[in-house]
Amino acid sequence: MKKITVLFLAISLMINYTVFAQNVLTQDPTAKKILDNVSKTTKSYTAIQIKFEYTIENKQEKVKQTNIGYAFLKGIKYKLIIPGTEIFSDGKTVWSYIKDAEEIDITAPSDDEESLFNPAKLFTIYEKGFKYSYIGDNKVNNVNLAVIDLFPEDPSKKSYSRIRLFVDNKKGQIVSIKTFGKNGIDYMIDVKSFKTDVKINDALFVFDKTKYPKNVEVVDMRE
Repeated sequence: MKKITVLFLAISLMINYTVFAQNVLTQDPTAKKILDNVSKTTKSYTAIQIKFEYTIENKQEKVKQTNIGYAFLKGIKYKLIIPGTEIFSDGKTVWSYIKDAEEIDITAPSDDEESLFNPAKLFTIYEKGFKYSYIGDNKVNNVNLAVIDLFPEDPSKKSYSRIRLFVDNKKGQIVSIKTFGKNGIDYMIDVKSFKTDVKINDALFVFDKTKYPKNVEVVDMRE
């Protein structure tokens, strides 16, 4: 199954950078302090419900499309919903439902899973495989947001070259994400609502075939 890149976790969870930048951006202490605060704050909540607006922009085709999505987080459990697609996990199994394909793919969680596909990893994406840099502050709607760029340590394995985060440092929350695709396709996520410590039934993170069309094909891709 070909997954649809989301923001982001994505995700998507970006412009090529120089060798000089790679050496300089290993550990920006200001960026790390801000990101550590986001990670610590997020982990303090029992559960999170997010409504977000995500935009896909194809610069070559000059096409821009915006949709609404939802993410539910509870520890390592998560569910991501965008039009035509659902990706969810109870921490032991990952189910991906693509409506147009009438298919449910079952896989095992992977440490290499793209963080933009997994909202539970999005807030700690910087901890492994990325260099980061604090760009400065940007005022949006009278709120000062810290701007941080993440660069993959091995860009050859990524479809993007850079991820830009906008962080409300007072709240310890990521409010906007943009990934810059090497193929000219960018993905943007803007958080519209961020509810914490909400009550979420664990059943939300487990596949229930009765809630899907009878003709949906279940494909177990686990080894």
